[in-house]
Amino acid sequence: MARQSRKIAKKLKPKQTTEIENKQPEKKVGKDYLLIIVFALTLVFLIVGWQNFTPLNRALYVALAISLGSTYARRHYNLSPTHDLWVERAGFASMAAAIVFFAAVVYFQYFS
Repeated sequence: MARQSRKIAKKLKPKQTTEIENKQPEKKVGKDYLLIIVFALTLVFLIVGWQNFTPLNRALYVALAISLGSTYARRHYNLSPTHDLWVERAGFASMAAAIVFFAAVVYFQYFS
């Protein structure tokens, strides 16, 4: 009976949230070794294979490097909300571009 009355009281008068409760907790950032390794490999492939790559492959690797770099920046640097939004958008745009370039490379190499 007491539980039911508490539930009814909560529904009638919901608890007011304060600004402290609305703040997101500070998330712990890991070391991201895998992200660093993939980013470094992408840069190595881009530098070593520059002469052998087609312009489409070059664009693919540059877009991938930008996407990985923006992901690392968002996770490890204390950016302002405005800068964080721009870096997030740049990361998503470059990731979408890398996917499109990859699809184009696969199409031109195997189907065209």
